[in-house]
Amino acid sequence: MIHLIYGAKGTGKTKKIIDACNSDAVTSNGDVIFLSDTNRYMYDLKYQVRFANVKEFEIETVRGLLGFIRGLIAGNKDVKTIYIDGAHRMCGKEISDMAEFYDKLESISEKNEVDFYLTVSLNREDFPEFLTKYLD
Repeated sequence: MIHLIYGAKGTGKTKKIIDACNSDAVTSNGDVIFLSDTNRYMYDLKYQVRFANVKEFEIETVRGLLGFIRGLIAGNKDVKTIYIDGAHRMCGKEISDMAEFYDKLESISEKNEVDFYLTVSLNREDFPEFLTKYLD
């Protein structure tokens, strides 16, 4: 399942996703991963969380990010939750151009029983149609 943490820039989305990830790391019956495009928040995460800065792996496209995610899951079947802070930045795209990413991420989620939490820098009323189905 895909969950969104959304709001305009500067509304605390990163803090919310970090708090959710830390809480999940303590209670999850599987592995928890946090993906970012910076090391800035690495030390805000509990030691149980596996952290990866995708820039260190030269990931810059939708295809690259999806491949990286598939590789993480293929290498560790205990992954239960993946948190992604700023997928659109990682892929160098506008959120409105990410429909294919979310469709494929949903498929990955269903096939592998992995939940995804993503930040989206938009207010709800500005969501493209493809994102509205992921609102809780």
